[in-house]
Amino acid sequence: MILLQSHSRYLLQILTNRVQNIDKGVELDCHWVEFDDVRYHIQASIKNPHLLHLSVSLPTPSPETVFSSGLPLGAIEAIKAAYGNVVQILDPPRDGFNLTVKLNLSKLPPNEETKQGLLVKIASVREVVMGAPLRVILKRLASRSVPSNAGMLVPLVHRPNESFFLVPQYEKVTVVFPMRFSDSIDTVLATSFLQEFVEARRTAGLNNAPLCLWSSSHPNELKDAPEQALSANAGFVSFVISPRHVEGKKLDKTVWNLSTFHAYVNYHVKCSEGFMHTRMRRRVESLIQALDRAKPDDNANIAAQSKSFKRMSIEASRGNSH
Repeated sequence: MILLQSHSRYLLQILTNRVQNIDKGVELDCHWVEFDDVRYHIQASIKNPHLLHLSVSLPTPSPETVFSSGLPLGAIEAIKAAYGNVVQILDPPRDGFNLTVKLNLSKLPPNEETKQGLLVKIASVREVVMGAPLRVILKRLASRSVPSNAGMLVPLVHRPNESFFLVPQYEKVTVVFPMRFSDSIDTVLATSFLQEFVEARRTAGLNNAPLCLWSSSHPNELKDAPEQALSANAGFVSFVISPRHVEGKKLDKTVWNLSTFHAYVNYHVKCSEGFMHTRMRRRVESLIQALDRAKPDDNANIAAQSKSFKRMSIEASRGNSH
């Protein structure tokens, strides 16, 4: 099962509820925004409850990336291949959006497992669209066809005003991620995580995984990249993808993993930060408890003093002295 990101889980919940309650014919009009500036709008009417209109606005592409009609290369073909006749692309899209599709829920497959799998794919429309150029290049690698842009640097939109880069060749495709983080703590954690990530690749059980490299300075593959693309405070991660990594069903998994790599790293960085905060709070609580146990008991001290010393008047003390 694909590990869905927050926006995908929300959209999946809307679609699942709609399918389960389609007979109620409730009107739907919902907007939401993802953290990386991706906007969604989904609508459904009472008159046609089985039809939904989903619009997606993508983040502003970096200057070095190329969009065609507001969408990445191969996005239309990727949508058709992923969803078949369940989804119809509307041209032009609604104002303010890069893509608008019409979902026909009556055309979902009857098998529950297959239906749920397709709903997950629809909920992951952002990854299908954004990963389309990567899929085109890796599909050519799988067929071992000579790419027209062999050896050239291909920038792909990654996050708002950020890109990652591909260098396609006949026998391999090198994928380079400049890793940037706005928070200084996240930068330190990500740098440490990525270095360990590279070390883990060298274990015996991961010999068949793609070659993974990390460096604090940009690799030679990015020598022709624009200057603004080379600012990476957490270094550069490179993956070398071979034809065996994209054969058959491996293609979809590889595209997904590379498309969501930065989100994967960010997830583990935040988990590490949360874990350390939890450990710190527990440590502080244990220290406070130790200090509380070390505090003297005022009542016990008073009782001890009363047993050890007896206050006497001046007259009594004189009498005792005689």
